[in-house]
Amino acid sequence: MTESKQKKETKRKERPSKPKAQKDVPKAAPRVEPRAEATEKIVYVGQKPVKNYVIACLLSFNAGSNPIVIKARGRAICKAVDTVELLRRAFLKDSRLQSIAISTEQVTREGNRKANVSTIEITVTRP
Repeated sequence: MTESKQKKETKRKERPSKPKAQKDVPKAAPRVEPRAEATEKIVYVGQKPVKNYVIACLLSFNAGSNPIVIKARGRAICKAVDTVELLRRAFLKDSRLQSIAISTEQVTREGNRKANVSTIEITVTRP
């Protein structure tokens, strides 16, 4: 044998063998929490595409959340409105708008400047 083959064989022999998983041991069952009947889910709208927020709302409804609150600030308000309209017109035609709340938050920017930022909260329910 050449020296390189001998080195490879010794490396293989020196490696510790991995312990094999026991097949007879049952795995622990996932913990299931009881669902509340009227849980509320909040979806914060930001810079991602509108379809991501629509999918998040659909997943929340399928998980049992009712109602869903969609919140946005500043320039993301138009995406929040688009999300709700797409959700209502294309995916969940039986959904209803429960409430729309608008407000203004005062935030501190760089250099201790204060600025007013508009916010919106849209609550969507499903019968």
